[in-house]
Amino acid sequence: MSDSQKQIAARLEQVFWNRGFAEPSVPELRAGVGVSMRTLYRYFPSREAMVLGALEHRHQRYLTYVRDGVKEPGLAAAEQLFDKLGGWMRMTEGKECLFRQAMAANPDSTDIEAMVKRHKGELLAFFGELSGQDRFASTLYLLHEGVTACYAEMGETAVNDAKSLVRQMFKSVNEQRLS
Repeated sequence: MSDSQKQIAARLEQVFWNRGFAEPSVPELRAGVGVSMRTLYRYFPSREAMVLGALEHRHQRYLTYVRDGVKEPGLAAAEQLFDKLGGWMRMTEGKECLFRQAMAANPDSTDIEAMVKRHKGELLAFFGELSGQDRFASTLYLLHEGVTACYAEMGETAVNDAKSLVRQMFKSVNEQRLS
């Protein structure tokens, strides 16, 4: 993406985050982004392209955020993931996953579905790298998605419970190695 496209995508992300995917019309999106209709359509030629641009921006922003500060794979990095997720959830006021919101509001879009699957797939792969054990990837993914889904109701308890389960998972593997 060009710098201009990235700036517009960042603003689109905020409009969709604040207003949802079903409600804002293209003229409302244009007003929220603060560019002319011509400029908006030059970079994002359809409403679906606008959604995809916002999701791509969110994808890059989230991956950068969770990767920041990870020194080496292992238990500490896996615990840090949930500390980061808790921070993200506080920043986003515990709202539901933007990617799942987009898919729910656009159930017939194969491109949005593919973007969501790509985002979730890259998270899954990262979780395997993060833990240093590919077999932990799906468990970390399930915990991550669970915390995201229930943070609004449970808050930091969800984060702390996920970290506790991560410690148990690592402890179990270490005990198996010793026996």
